[in-house]
Amino acid sequence: MSTIPMQPNHNTGALKNRIVFFSISLVLLLAAASPIFLRTNSEFDLVFKTYANLLIQGEDIYHEGSVFMYPPWMAFICIPFNTLPQWLSRLSWGIINIFFLYLAIDSAWKISRAVFPSNEKFGWIAFIIGLICASTYFLNCLSHQQFDVLIAGTILFGCLQLSINKEINGGILLGIAAACKLTPLLFLPYLIYRFRWKAVLAFVLGFLFCNFIPDIILGLPKEGKPRAVIFVERFLAPMTKPDFVPGTWGSEIIYNQSLAGSGKRFTQTHIETKDGKYSVIIDSDNSQSTKVKPILMGLVIFGTAMTLFCWGWPGNPSTLNTLGSQQFALEASMILCAMLLLSPMSSKAHFGILILPAFCLARMLESQKKILALFFLAIPLMMGILLNKDLSGANIYTLLLWVAGVTWSTISLFLGNTMLRYSTKNTNESLIHH
Repeated sequence: MSTIPMQPNHNTGALKNRIVFFSISLVLLLAAASPIFLRTNSEFDLVFKTYANLLIQGEDIYHEGSVFMYPPWMAFICIPFNTLPQWLSRLSWGIINIFFLYLAIDSAWKISRAVFPSNEKFGWIAFIIGLICASTYFLNCLSHQQFDVLIAGTILFGCLQLSINKEINGGILLGIAAACKLTPLLFLPYLIYRFRWKAVLAFVLGFLFCNFIPDIILGLPKEGKPRAVIFVERFLAPMTKPDFVPGTWGSEIIYNQSLAGSGKRFTQTHIETKDGKYSVIIDSDNSQSTKVKPILMGLVIFGTAMTLFCWGWPGNPSTLNTLGSQQFALEASMILCAMLLLSPMSSKAHFGILILPAFCLARMLESQKKILALFFLAIPLMMGILLNKDLSGANIYTLLLWVAGVTWSTISLFLGNTMLRYSTKNTNESLIHH
């Protein structure tokens, strides 16, 4: 894959190496993505195309029992796939996903380059380490034919645009990603905090355009309200009620690896063994679930305070020193981790975007901070391997999901990038004083 770092070398041997490595990477990529071409009755067919059909017919896509629990944008852009033969629809979706997978990995690698410019030899090691941390999540998404590879590619390419000061491009891309699933909205307060006003405006315009263009083109539904408003009323507003338990969402609790989902799982479920297989059992007594909300709020307050302390005063740090791009890479990594941790529902397929924070830490293994980076990469590396069900087996896979292996990996990457960001803050302050 051309994202792998190499120093320019014009001799024949180097060119042959590039061709060989690219060919191997392409073969591996196609093999990994093969489920998206071969699997039938996937979420793409059963959810996105189905609700795209309801949308074009003017039906209520947020009816009682609806499994489409997203803003209308993703259903809207799936409308053209319903006009294609099944084989062509699947082929098109597969090609699009491969492109966005490449875009996600390429963008993350380029952004992380600002953290520590690895040499050619070590660059391979850092690249492979980052892939190990994130590949199982990308493969999960490809296997189920979901949208999360497209969202990851859009977010990371948007971050790449912001890292090179293309504010409008970056803002629009992040706004589009937020219109798919609301968690990228976390970038909006960050852009405001950093006084990146062009990006803020572009973000808002992109977000609003994607949310309301279905109503403009297709007309309002029978309720007479914009579909985005109906989505908020039916799925988000109930979360503000006093008796709402964080982590409650329309999916099996074992797959929810956000902080809220893990808290709900720890207080309302237990593991049982039957015929040598692990099963997650929901407890009839849910009295402990009331503890989830205050603990979650405490973690959010603590994490926010720690983040702001590491980031320093509001404003764009690039106006204060020459390490702004390094700071942005680490700050973006922290936001990506926070997005997943704070979401009401984060399944395995959502976590491929952790490739950026993983790359940032992996690059630091060549620096004086290698012990720090290795410590915080340990859990993500183990989970990246063991959370592959084909490698670890069903029992280990179930157990690791129940104990929130993905959640702990994300927390570890968040803390690692936070520590690196804090160290750059101290470095910058010493430069200013001198």
